[in-house]
Amino acid sequence: MKVGIMQGSLREFDLAQVLQVVGLGRQYTGVELSLGGGRTGTIFVKSGQVVSASEGEQQGRDAFRDLFRSNEGDFFVFRQDTPPDLPEPLGTLDVLLLDALTERSNAFFERPSSPVNEQVTQSGVAPPSHLSAPMPPLRTPSIAVTPLPEALPAPVYVAPAAPAPVNVAPAASAPVNVAPVAPPPVNVAPASPVPLAPSVPPRKAAPATFGSRPPAFAAPAGDGKIVTFASPKGGSGKSTISLNTALSLARRGHSVILVDGDVNGDVLSAIDARGRARAGALDVVSGSARIEDALMDTVLTRFKLMPAVGPKLPDLDALSVDANGRWSALLGDLANRADVVVVDTPAGMFGVTRAILRASTHVVGVLQAEVLAARSFVRFSEGLATIPEEQRPAVVGVVLNMLQTRHHASLGVFQDALADLPSAWLFDTTIPRHPAFLDATHEGVPLRQLDESAPPPVAFLFDNLAGEIAERLAVRRVEAKPQRLLL
Repeated sequence: MKVGIMQGSLREFDLAQVLQVVGLGRQYTGVELSLGGGRTGTIFVKSGQVVSASEGEQQGRDAFRDLFRSNEGDFFVFRQDTPPDLPEPLGTLDVLLLDALTERSNAFFERPSSPVNEQVTQSGVAPPSHLSAPMPPLRTPSIAVTPLPEALPAPVYVAPAAPAPVNVAPAASAPVNVAPVAPPPVNVAPASPVPLAPSVPPRKAAPATFGSRPPAFAAPAGDGKIVTFASPKGGSGKSTISLNTALSLARRGHSVILVDGDVNGDVLSAIDARGRARAGALDVVSGSARIEDALMDTVLTRFKLMPAVGPKLPDLDALSVDANGRWSALLGDLANRADVVVVDTPAGMFGVTRAILRASTHVVGVLQAEVLAARSFVRFSEGLATIPEEQRPAVVGVVLNMLQTRHHASLGVFQDALADLPSAWLFDTTIPRHPAFLDATHEGVPLRQLDESAPPPVAFLFDNLAGEIAERLAVRRVEAKPQRLLL
């Protein structure tokens, strides 16, 4: 019996993104495709493995690759009972996706024959050079990283002398619109590894300085984790990633505080709540407000926000005085109040961002899938290397954001990230460039709240990303308790 999960157009949600959403679940899941020209196909996935693929009479890996060659059509995702005898999997989803996306990327560099070329060739007249010359091969620059020590201890919190608090009575703030909805249909439990077939090329091994898997992360005093999202380049989507990932972590049952450290592009502007802030993190750091003045409740009890600033800018010069100790005191206090503290930072790896990183236990890099961002991403590891070892946060991973699977330059960054970044860093989940992000910002809500009855499929990718982060942090998922409809 088929149980439908979601459906949509491949123009709006690429097949690679659909498979990312459903591929990690432990349930037997199928994706039916209705493509242009009457073509149809089906892909079955389970626990991170591609179980089977078919297109007409074609089966296996060739069918899987062929299904990626069409940008037109619709998809329908469903679940059904697992057959008693499953075939040998075709391979892991991430490897097969890379194979298919690489082939799509390479297709951009193969100049197809055109009617213009055929006509001028038949007439015996040499075609103009801009029509006859082969397209030169393109490749985005390598993404360089600076080696860091394999074991990164948690930072040591040194609280400075507490500044005299301003006696501002905390005012009740209206809840921010982040109402919870029904849990997503995707099970993001970690997949059981299945040996790859010898013909499947493995992902590039990490350099010896990084180890073959993420390091074991040591928690600070208490169990709270302080996870900072950082990127050398502005406009990479840190605020969007921070907001939606923090919300997904809260939906998993963790208590989460989202702290905004970026006075330039703040999180509250993304959800159209700028006017509700009475104080912010920078006010607390400057000594002009208390933590209780800056924390904002939401309608989701496990999720709190701390904006960057209140109605007025604080004394920015005061922030440069003992900024490291003040951020450590603030984030250390919040870590004792929540399972995970998520921090959004300004662009760059220095200045305020560096002070926040020194006060954090972990960092997530955000790599925009564009050439300029790839060229500048070396500053991510270089910036971390400048932080004293005893205060340097552990790298949880790097998330590839704004991926455009139909553009060769964006796919080139994807390929280079897989080849050049340590394999322990890159998350399996990538976030695409999608119109739903603009719609959510226009409405002033997180992606999940754009349509509570039917969230856009891209919203489920943040549940996958939150699951990966929670697994790497060893944060236990809190099982939701059933609640009766009527009291």
